[in-house]
Amino acid sequence: MIKSGRILLFSLLLLLAGCVPKQIIDEVQLIHSIGFDELPDENIKGTITYPIFNPDGNVRVETLTAVSHTSRFIRSKLNTQSPKTLTTGQLRVVLFNDRFAENGVLEIVNSLYRDPNVGNRLYLAVVNGSTHKLLTSNYTAAPLPSMYITDMLEQNISTENLPRTNLHVFLYSYYGEGIDPFLPIIKSRNKAIELEGVALFRGDNYVGKLDHRQSFAFKVLLEGSKTGHYEVEVKQGKRKGHAVVRNIKGTTTYKVKKVNGVPQFDVKMKILGELHEYPHWLNLEEPSNIALIEKTFKKQVHGEANTIIKKFQRLKVDPLGFGDQVRRREKGWDYKEFQKQYADIKINVTTEVEVVESGVIE
Repeated sequence: MIKSGRILLFSLLLLLAGCVPKQIIDEVQLIHSIGFDELPDENIKGTITYPIFNPDGNVRVETLTAVSHTSRFIRSKLNTQSPKTLTTGQLRVVLFNDRFAENGVLEIVNSLYRDPNVGNRLYLAVVNGSTHKLLTSNYTAAPLPSMYITDMLEQNISTENLPRTNLHVFLYSYYGEGIDPFLPIIKSRNKAIELEGVALFRGDNYVGKLDHRQSFAFKVLLEGSKTGHYEVEVKQGKRKGHAVVRNIKGTTTYKVKKVNGVPQFDVKMKILGELHEYPHWLNLEEPSNIALIEKTFKKQVHGEANTIIKKFQRLKVDPLGFGDQVRRREKGWDYKEFQKQYADIKINVTTEVEVVESGVIE
């Protein structure tokens, strides 16, 4: 009943959008974001936000919300609240609260893909908590939550630890054999929206997550990366502190071999990093101290890589595409057989790092 409710709810939104050949901007409401929450009574809450442009040049955000199992009653509620036709032509972000995402998001995602008004670069995200609360709160960074979230995700992809993600990437990973999708996970915090890390999916069900720190190694393992920061815990004698390494270039290579019919992987991760902050008591004029940071960084990021791969195997999710690596090298590949083997497959990770000096003192 819940899944059918999801389909009916989103079908309603698409019907409200309409495939109108010509639309006059003053006669429609341009939906910028949609949030879906699963309520304790198994109802579904849908929240829509759209901008209102005032004559003085200011912009404010307005919302419409409906709660029901059925599209007919939601349609009635939304129609009584909206003076203009709702359209998805400017839709930027679709959010799923974590409880909703645990029960599957595919019906909504497929509906988005089939909507000719929606572009493949649309962002999807899981929300830790209520999407309604996140979309209806006031934020100091931007007046429109949709623009805030879009800009935040884009800059974290281009400069930080978040791998490339959008509607197209999610669908490619979902329908591709030997790879599972992921999405960013965000939450509302005081007067800001915060990126927590990466939500992991088994099929279309949200089953676990990586935090921001773990996302550094995940991004390098997944696609190689020239962005991101990693905080290194440094110890020297009785002194303890932290250094920050900015990734300049991270690459990963995968080698596959079969042993008694079971694939094994050798994963080699190389990272060139630039030192941006370090404890004041660490004298970097001494090569041994640079070597200390390099050695510690290598140990910690290597441990993170092993930890997240073991987590993937335990959760039976494959966002790194180990199955896809085998499929591309082997004719007659059996996906179901690989799924049975995956949790126990031997994956050996080696890590090489080089840290060059730069930046400021902590």
